Amino acid sequence: MEMPDKPAQVVGTLLTIGDEILLGDIPNGNAHHIARELRAKGFRLQRIVTVGDTENEIVELLSQCLDKSHFIVATGGLGPTDDDRTNSAVSKAFSRPLITNQDYEDWLKKHLSAMGKDVSAELERMAALPKGAVKLGLDMAGFFLLHRNVPCYFLPGVPGEMKYLLGNIVIPDLESRFPERTSFLKHIVRVQGLLEAEVNRRLRDLDHVALGVDIGYLPQGRENWITIFASAPNEEECRSLLRKAEAKITELIGERNISGHNEDCLEQVIGRQLRARGWKLTTAESCTGGLLSRKITSVAGASDYLDRGFVTYSNQAKTELLGVSGELLQAHGAVSEQVALAMAEGALKAARADIAVGITGIAGPEGGSPEKPVGTVYIACVTRDGRTVERFSFGGAREQVQESAAHAALVIMWKMLTGESLPRCD
Repeated sequence: MEMPDKPAQVVGTLLTIGDEILLGDIPNGNAHHIARELRAKGFRLQRIVTVGDTENEIVELLSQCLDKSHFIVATGGLGPTDDDRTNSAVSKAFSRPLITNQDYEDWLKKHLSAMGKDVSAELERMAALPKGAVKLGLDMAGFFLLHRNVPCYFLPGVPGEMKYLLGNIVIPDLESRFPERTSFLKHIVRVQGLLEAEVNRRLRDLDHVALGVDIGYLPQGRENWITIFASAPNEEECRSLLRKAEAKITELIGERNISGHNEDCLEQVIGRQLRARGWKLTTAESCTGGLLSRKITSVAGASDYLDRGFVTYSNQAKTELLGVSGELLQAHGAVSEQVALAMAEGALKAARADIAVGITGIAGPEGGSPEKPVGTVYIACVTRDGRTVERFSFGGAREQVQESAAHAALVIMWKMLTGESLPRCD
């Protein structure tokens, strides 16, 4: 690829190295983080390739990447063990002999000496870098090479170290090398209560070409995301394109179906609503086992509005902690509309809260019946002025049923707090 001095689009290749990724032992979280951070700064990845700890394969891929990329980022394979082969692979791919980086070796010796240990042959090998390599810091693995005018960054696979070097060295260096580049921005519209097919149907006639954006669909459990991707000569023009596209999408989808944008998860939106009202929330959970409370408390400052949560798995707990009568349990069963409401109302009273949610259901894999199969869940939401309950039939494994139930409870709360009228239960 011919490298112009001022490329309109700066595209690169990400190479993630490690058998543990290919075998599925760990998720490739590094790739997600790197791609997102680069895009935010106007750099796009043309390819993300994962390769195992096989030297010849790393050599081959590095050679291929040079002709197709403005830059290369690689992670992994820089440690002291026998399966860490990145340094030697780079040496072969770029025809650069390995040379000991004296500063790095001295730092290793000093660091280990302070711990009362000697430098082993394996650790010394970490200091042998391809000729011309510039060490990226001394307290972690990583180096930089400019080869055939292509900047190449080799980062450790350890997520914390990778993130530090990417944010503090790699991206600033790329920005200085490619000061004039196309800007890229992405906007997410979070949709509740509509299936992906329905979202697509409503946007089918949207002329994204005329809007100057790319539009995608990304299911996220029971929530659907509409992604708007804009590219323009500068960030201001990108934001203008996004605003126009978002307005049109909101018109077609319906504002009542949109819970938030970008990082605005339901937990955050609900938290803001509760804080604005000065309301206290309490939860009463059975089949979800505290999952709803965990989601709510994942937001910093949740103590402003979450008073307490009850996990009442047994019938005895429902009676003792929430005041659900034995007669009600006997007549309708623990998984019922009546018990879900009684749980929510009991929690509201016990906590002297302003809004309460009750969840009861059959998460499986056993315990279902023809009348109430696995996946049957009742969710009630009550305030001092009203109450509602809904029945759901969720599919999937136990964890999926629990996740779906917790999300559905958040949606019911969101609807109530944002003023959407919900059916009253008499």
